[in-house]
This record gives sequence, C-alpha cells and structure tokens, in this order.
Amino acid sequence: MLPPLAHLRETHLIGPRCREWVLDRDHVPPLRTARLVWVGHGELRPPYRMVRPHSPYSHVVACFGGRGRVLIDGVAVDWRPGQVLLAPVNVLHAFEVAGREPWRIAWVFFDDRAGPPVITGDRTRLVEAEAGDFVAALQMLTREAAGARAPALLQSLVAVVETQARRLAGTEPVDVRLWRLWERVEGDLARDWTGRELAHAAAMSEEHLRRLCQRHLRRSPVAHLTQLRMERACTLLRSTSAKLEVVAQQVGFSSIHTFSGAFKRWSGVPPSAFRAGAAAAEMPGPAAVARENVRLP
Repeated sequence: MLPPLAHLRETHLIGPRCREWVLDRDHVPPLRTARLVWVGHGELRPPYRMVRPHSPYSHVVACFGGRGRVLIDGVAVDWRPGQVLLAPVNVLHAFEVAGREPWRIAWVFFDDRAGPPVITGDRTRLVEAEAGDFVAALQMLTREAAGARAPALLQSLVAVVETQARRLAGTEPVDVRLWRLWERVEGDLARDWTGRELAHAAAMSEEHLRRLCQRHLRRSPVAHLTQLRMERACTLLRSTSAKLEVVAQQVGFSSIHTFSGAFKRWSGVPPSAFRAGAAAAEMPGPAAVARENVRLP
C-alpha cells in the first residue's frame, strides 16, 4: 500500500517479474521533436511502485488491464482499465500495482520546458477516457523500433502517439508543418540554416514560423536550431571519441572556436570539460536492484 504523504520518497521499484517496453528520445530522434522524453508500455506485477515527488516531466498514463492505485490529493484511489492519469510537471506522481493479476499501462513523458504545458493545472487527475488508440499506437511504435525501424514509419507513429496523448490531455497538437520541419533539420544539422531557409522548408512565412515556435517551443526558430545542435553535440561528445573539430562540423559550426563558445554559453562548460565529466559519470559502480525489463532499442 502506498505510504502516507509524509513518508513518500523517490521510488522506482520495478521487480523481476515486470516487463517493460520503453523508448527514449536519445535513441528514437522523432520523439525529441514531439517533446516526448520516454514512451512505453508495461506488464507489471507486485512489488511495482513509482513515486516521483516533483516530476520534471508531465505524464499521461493509460490503464488497459489489471488494477493499480494512485495517490490523488493524498488519498490512494483505485485505478482500473478505461481510466487515464494526467499528471502535470512538478507535482507528485505516485502509483503502484493493486492485486495479483498483471497490471497493464501505457505512458508518455512530455518535456514541458520546451513549450506550453501539455497538462494544465497543479494537481494529478484520474479521468475516464477511451485510450485504445493511444495504447495501440504505443505498442506499434515499440514493435517497429525493435524491428525494421523504418524512419518514415517511426516518424508517423510518433506523430500518432503525440496526437493521441494530447487528445487525452485536452491540449492543442503541434502544427504538423512544424513537426516535419524540425525532423528535417535534425537530419541535416551540419547545414548552414538561415531563418529564411527554415521558413521555406516549413512552407510558411518567417513571421508565421516565429509565432508557431514561440507558441509551441517558447523560443525563436534560430534559438531552437541552436538547442538541437547543442543536444546533438552532447550526444556525440558522450558517445564518440571524435575530435572536437569533427563534432563542430557535424552540428553546423565551421570553426571550433565558435562551437566551443556557443557550447559553453549553452551548457556552462567547454565541450572538452563536458566530455570529461560524461566519461567520469559513466564509470561502472555498484550494481542496482536486478531488473528483467525489456528496453528498446
């Protein structure tokens, strides 16, 4: 049973009999453009429990089998199929399995730092909703990511998942032209994009593109381009041994000095220091609780 509020601590209790199919934005780039951090679905059994006292991401979770419990305003509430949890950013997210049969849920995490909140309000809610399409789209997406990984199909399935999640949350979907633009840009970050070229690629005026970006991303098109370049640079610095000159070129900078200055302004540290810190953080440490989960890809 979920403990009283006063005794709640950050908890990620999975258990060896749980199965999860999870995708993240580092391995499935279309998720990033849709402002999705993680998506997935699971077949969960006791002692599964999740507690996030102040989640940095908003959360849409649909129950489609078995039973669970969730804390709503400090009270443990039964959570059954046909109900969807809408949990805003920076509030308590706390739920667990209830009963012996497998509990089946499907979920997405939205990064609300990059745009208007997907889930409004300041409290977690459990709502009655038909989430069959949302669940089916997530299951199709995880299967495709584990199999053929066709880029066009992954992109389409992410768009369906985002749209269905936003419908459940009752918020406006992102203009599809904006989504397609940044997908194209992410595939060619080495190009010297200008504001005019971005607008042309999106098939809209520069002013309309600026308004859409401010509404959905809370930044200008050029600022979002910089964000994508810096995020890609972080990935390359963490996962490759490429020289800084090569990393700079791959993310659209012709000069290592320009890249280093931009990266330091964005992250607070030079690229070399970021790489050294990332390497130190990945040093192996004591083993955590054993988990038999399926993580994709």
